[in-house]
Amino acid sequence: MTAANQTLFSKWMPLIIILLSAIVFDQLFHDRSLGVNLFLFHVLIIGLVVQRVGWSAVSGPARWAGVGALIAVSMVVVHHSIIAGFMAIVSIGLFAALAHESALRSVPFGYLQLAANYIMLPVAAVEGTGELIRGNGGARAGWRWIRLVLVPLTVALIFFQLYRVGNPKFDQLTAGFLDGFFQAIGDLLEWIFTPHALFFIWGAIVCAGLIFRFALRLVPQWEEPCSDLLKRVRSKRPHWMAPRSMDPLERERRMGMVLLVLVNALLLAVNVIDISWVWIGFEVPDNFSLKQFVHEGTWILIISIFLSMLILLHLFRRNQNFYVRSKWLRILGLVWVGQNLVLGVSVFLRNYHYISFHGLAYKRIGVIAFLVLVLIGLITLYIKILKRRSLFYLARVNAWAAFALLIGMTTVDWDSFIVRTNLRHSNPGEIDIDNYLAMSDKVLPLLYANLDLVQEQMARHSTNRVRWVEHLDPVAFRAELDAKRDRFLLRIQEQHWQEWNMADVRTRTELAELSAVGTP
Repeated sequence: MTAANQTLFSKWMPLIIILLSAIVFDQLFHDRSLGVNLFLFHVLIIGLVVQRVGWSAVSGPARWAGVGALIAVSMVVVHHSIIAGFMAIVSIGLFAALAHESALRSVPFGYLQLAANYIMLPVAAVEGTGELIRGNGGARAGWRWIRLVLVPLTVALIFFQLYRVGNPKFDQLTAGFLDGFFQAIGDLLEWIFTPHALFFIWGAIVCAGLIFRFALRLVPQWEEPCSDLLKRVRSKRPHWMAPRSMDPLERERRMGMVLLVLVNALLLAVNVIDISWVWIGFEVPDNFSLKQFVHEGTWILIISIFLSMLILLHLFRRNQNFYVRSKWLRILGLVWVGQNLVLGVSVFLRNYHYISFHGLAYKRIGVIAFLVLVLIGLITLYIKILKRRSLFYLARVNAWAAFALLIGMTTVDWDSFIVRTNLRHSNPGEIDIDNYLAMSDKVLPLLYANLDLVQEQMARHSTNRVRWVEHLDPVAFRAELDAKRDRFLLRIQEQHWQEWNMADVRTRTELAELSAVGTP
């Protein structure tokens, strides 16, 4: 191949890769639900990105994001859960952004880079089109005439519409013409851009933004000066001027001391009450609203923890961290962080008692995960105050902790875990039976194999003074369960290979085994 041909080939290669990737995207996802198709797409994108930038140029954060993406997308095939699908999509974008910019270290700046990449994609598309047709005289002339006509026409239409809005008489005279013009344009666009064509274009945009880098180096430049260590900022004054007074720092220190003494005293009282009431021998009193105790009380306490963190971030900013008289301010701040950790444990125990009484549910698991992140945030805040760490340190560590936690959550089949836990719960009269039918199809074998436990829970609900579940008739429950099973079997029968996943295979196999012994 000659040098000219190699140059021409290299110019067209990005467009060829984007079009081929879009074709694969279309074949995998058009009119299909997620399954093995998402896994294949992730392998394709990771392979193309690594091939473009080189494995040695892929940074440590990018490799961790890639590992997270592969774990999450594997769990889409294994568990077919919503959180696995969400994290697979989120993590592949993070991997691509960090791989394109090896200098990036944090999750927030990684997503800024991803957003910037897609924002700059249309500009790059226009510039790339001009580059491709530069060597072709006829195409270059055609592109020049298109721009020559399109730009004035677009501007004229904008002013045309403005004059119509501003002048009613002009609007009456031109309404028919403009309506007919827009109708013709609409018919033409509808004929060209079918839903399938729009999906293909969307696939090309997704693939282009993941495989290639279009963004400027603004985001890496923003992150580059950020450091985990807090640096003292000295304001230099001319030698002939008197040094700045320390009065502002001293007044702020005194105000912070008074504030932290007061809030520490208040929180100490709350923590003593919670330890004696919630931590040790907690029992649900008669006529006590456990729902209010957990739902409203939990979120109020979480808000108080966040407010405490914001106040501490305000107090320990800039040079207050280096002020020689701030020792006791720092001690009081660390004590307040420690007390908030105790409060976080109390909030966790509230949720635990609620689960012990009413069983598991998605939101209760979500509260636990959220509390874990809050506690990690408090620990990193403790380190920030003690070791003089920066806000960038807090954002970087906590964002990666959230990423790791969510990736870890994809490895669990939460639907089956919830149903299995609730079926054998020690308080059968307070389990949400209605929620069984709202779960995914994965729980069908569990419900069929434990219909006796479901009926026992219905019987216990029937003796409650307040009945808050709808399904108390075993026959009606079985009928709805059968209908759910039939919909699942029909879906599996019509399933395409792109949608294949192990969760559906397990469910179908277990239902067949139960049917063989006469259970369903």
